[in-house]
Amino acid sequence: MNTIRLYKFKDSITRKIPFLNKESNLDILDDPRQITTLDIQIVTEYVINIPSAFTYEDLSYKELIHLCSSAKQTIEHYFIKNNNGYDLI
Repeated sequence: MNTIRLYKFKDSITRKIPFLNKESNLDILDDPRQITTLDIQIVTEYVINIPSAFTYEDLSYKELIHLCSSAKQTIEHYFIKNNNGYDLI
């Protein structure tokens, strides 16, 4: 058995996280009025045990979703969109 990580963002599942891993100061979180205007995106990471002969490329989106539902661990990554791309919260 091998362990892989799959990342789900909106309607896609990939093997690499689709954003920059840049830390953000997020000074705007100090002002509750600005929190409602944030564009926050969620990337869900699935840690999955798979057989050694597993081939990611051969699976359809529906099959990948089913595979993700069997994950031994799920981690949510939150990103805030700014003018320069995405920053990790």
